[in-house]
Amino acid sequence: MENTTSVKSVAAPFGIYLGIVLSLITVLAYAFNLELFTSWYLGVFNFIIIIVFLVISEIKTRKAVANPAFSFKDAFIAAFIPVAIGLLISTLVSIIIFNFVDPEAAQTVVELTAEMTKNMMEGFGLPEAEIAKAVAEIMNSNQFTILNQLKTYIFQLAFWAVIGLILALIFRKKDPQAY
Repeated sequence: MENTTSVKSVAAPFGIYLGIVLSLITVLAYAFNLELFTSWYLGVFNFIIIIVFLVISEIKTRKAVANPAFSFKDAFIAAFIPVAIGLLISTLVSIIIFNFVDPEAAQTVVELTAEMTKNMMEGFGLPEAEIAKAVAEIMNSNQFTILNQLKTYIFQLAFWAVIGLILALIFRKKDPQAY
């Protein structure tokens, strides 16, 4: 009997779950401490969460679909669909928070980012002119505008597509009858 379960139908719920988790992290960081948006460890934490979700999606999709093979294409789709859906949900939540609910929070995060950059550059001993230029660039570009968040989403998709390709190489399963 042929397996009629599609890769997309198995992988899509993981994207929704990932989006909920990433959105929850965003909302909690917003509610408790805006400085978390400038911390490196929040980015690392999000990276680890996304990787875990993608690996789980690969494993579950491979179990549900591989009969007997799990092609590179299917393995890539099993990684890409969850990240595309999850990041889209998270991006929409960020757009809502920083553009409609509390636009002042976006400005606060920009100012915190500028201050952190200034301190880091001073720690590296860079000239004041370079520091002032970098801080001015940060202050003049709001990463939380709708357009900038959508651009970030596209760049994240490109990055995670590469990760998805690597995961697809790991999780693909060749048809044993093809030999």
